[in-house]
Amino acid sequence: MATIGVLADRETATYFKITGIKNSHSVSSKEEAEKKLDQLLQNQEISLIFITEDVNEWLRPIINRIKRSREYPLITSISGKRGKIPSTDQLADLVKKTVGIEIKIGKEDSK
Repeated sequence: MATIGVLADRETATYFKITGIKNSHSVSSKEEAEKKLDQLLQNQEISLIFITEDVNEWLRPIINRIKRSREYPLITSISGKRGKIPSTDQLADLVKKTVGIEIKIGKEDSK
């Protein structure tokens, strides 16, 4: 069975984790990101890894080597909480499409 992995800031990783993605890891440094990426790559069940823009910047040379030498897992960059593109709605849409769960963030209107 194919699974998803995530390397992200704490909020984004938690967001994915509560939607059921067990291999969602929070990283706060380049060294930590490299270690967690290595762990994800060793898991043969993982076929897709989402990496936030910040983490992607740290790992770009490693990811480029991986993409040239392996077909899987697919590694793709997404916006994180501090990404260049506002990410709350995009991330919610991505989770909805991937996992089938809709997450709403924010206050509900009381009418």
